[in-house]
Amino acid sequence: MAPEANMDKPLCLIENTAEGELMLCRDALQILSDIHQHVVVVAIVGLYRTGKSYLMNKLAGKNKGFSLGSTIQSHTKGIWMWCIPHPQKPNHTLVLLDTEGLGDVEKGDSSNDTWIFSLAILLSSAFVYNSMGTIDQRALEQLHYVTELSKHIKVKSSRSRDPNEKVSDTAEFMGFFPTFIWAVRDFTLDLELEGEEITADQYLENALQLIKGKGEKVSKLNQPRECIRFYFHALPI
Repeated sequence: MAPEANMDKPLCLIENTAEGELMLCRDALQILSDIHQHVVVVAIVGLYRTGKSYLMNKLAGKNKGFSLGSTIQSHTKGIWMWCIPHPQKPNHTLVLLDTEGLGDVEKGDSSNDTWIFSLAILLSSAFVYNSMGTIDQRALEQLHYVTELSKHIKVKSSRSRDPNEKVSDTAEFMGFFPTFIWAVRDFTLDLELEGEEITADQYLENALQLIKGKGEKVSKLNQPRECIRFYFHALPI
């Protein structure tokens, strides 16, 4: 049986320097290199000060671990990692990734946010987007980072195929992208649609329905919906 990774506390995996550069931390890389089990990687991303670290501590079954902030300032910097035995899958390691909050007014660099968003997607098998309230148009607009993925992520397929065959970025991304989970915090509404009870999955599916119509405005509104629907998939982890 391969030795399991069981870290006492999280460790920085990707450091976000004062100059806005992302740097890999060697100590964390060594821990990952020493894991010889299957891994399930869960990354959480969302706006700053929305309770991402608290949720990840709960996933770890702990009250403490990822550092929590109690002020209006962003607390987590870069991407932090916590490797623990998977609670439900024997001989599997659960790797939890807590990311720096998006939209920090003190940072003022949206491109840095996009890189953190993109890295979280590439590193994870389950991608959790954390938000507050409801899934409305404002929430979708705040998820604009997903519309920029094709600018920052390029897929080089190892599959043999006809060189003249055209494969879209969307088709390629679907083969590599993780499961998408939208965690809505402080949700107080009844899950009902047209008088019928619906599930949380149906609520998300309804929120991602494309807006009918034509024109630049409709196309812009539909862009994040299309990216989420086509890039990501839903499989058990």
